[in-house]
Amino acid sequence: MKPVPYYVLALAMALPAVLVGVEIPSWLSLGSQRFALQSDLRVFYTPGYMLRIGQAKDIYDFPAVRRNQDKKVAPDNAAVPFLHPAYEAVVFMPLSFLPYRVAYVVWAGVNFLILGLISFLLRPCLADLSAVGPKWIPPALLLGFMPVAFTILAGQDSLFLLLILVLAYRRIASNELQAGILLGLGMFRFQVLLPIVALFLLWCSLKFVAGWVAGSAAVLSVSVVITGLDAQVQYARLLRQMGSVSFWLLLRRMTNLRALFAAYDFGIVPFALVSLSVFLVAAVIGSRLNPEQRLLLAVSVSALITYFLFLHDLSMLALPVLLAINEAIGRREWLRAALASAVLSGFSVFWFARDKFYLGALFTLFFFGTQAAGLWKQWKDAEMLRVSASLRF
Repeated sequence: MKPVPYYVLALAMALPAVLVGVEIPSWLSLGSQRFALQSDLRVFYTPGYMLRIGQAKDIYDFPAVRRNQDKKVAPDNAAVPFLHPAYEAVVFMPLSFLPYRVAYVVWAGVNFLILGLISFLLRPCLADLSAVGPKWIPPALLLGFMPVAFTILAGQDSLFLLLILVLAYRRIASNELQAGILLGLGMFRFQVLLPIVALFLLWCSLKFVAGWVAGSAAVLSVSVVITGLDAQVQYARLLRQMGSVSFWLLLRRMTNLRALFAAYDFGIVPFALVSLSVFLVAAVIGSRLNPEQRLLLAVSVSALITYFLFLHDLSMLALPVLLAINEAIGRREWLRAALASAVLSGFSVFWFARDKFYLGALFTLFFFGTQAAGLWKQWKDAEMLRVSASLRF
């Protein structure tokens, strides 16, 4: 194998150092009261507290949520409803024993542990990237990916979804049913999972879809047990009400095609046509791929076309981007590696432009284009080799 050019090694060491360096001012403020109160942890902390004190049936009742947030977090009139399945609130029950500010710091620590586990699970999948230089490069790139760091600072739960996707990716080649069951555990972000499952249904990966149905049914059944059926009906109504919300203050925090088209007032029809085109392109290309490649492609599609996608949700894009960099390095395709690295680093601009998150859809769209083109080329090359081999024999 050809040695790595010196400029590739230099870039591989400099890029994660710069990306993490940009984040340092935010990390230094992690323990501040301001960060804690501005974070989204209150969304999870409050229902966790309500479960602990016997108010499980009220976690979707906004007046009850507001009273408890005013009591346990701050009387600042900044309460927000809980829009997740009840089973997730169980994870946050232990944090409710702590004062809110302390809970925020502890939750950040938990997120770092999750990130360490993700890095450990990805290590065998990033062997070529690790071989370029020091072993700290892959985990530093993971932490340097702006949506990942933003998830920790915002007190969000998106690293759980990234962990689930990594586990599903590690399992899908050997057992699609188990991979689907694992994906079902991510129903707290069901809007992200639906495009992925729809693609696998088109690809006739029925074991994967069946596993997802089974996993989803299990966690949703647990939610019914926790809150009762009436509360789950209330949850469904709440989701329907939120689905009709489209005001700009919410959309500008999103990073999907919907937000991008809304920002430039293009209307719903162009958004629907572009989303459908992305979906169909992925469906055609994915029909020729193996299960692992399909999952990576489906994650990129979901990051573009799902209806609700915030910056922290985009943490899931770290999986296909890092694996694309690793594969390009393994093939000694330095331009492809540079393009994927540019996508990884491009999101750092949002540390300085926090009112323009919708532009993140352009980075994701660019990555999807390069990813789709690369996968198509690999399939064509494999077909040519197969035909050549058959002609020889």
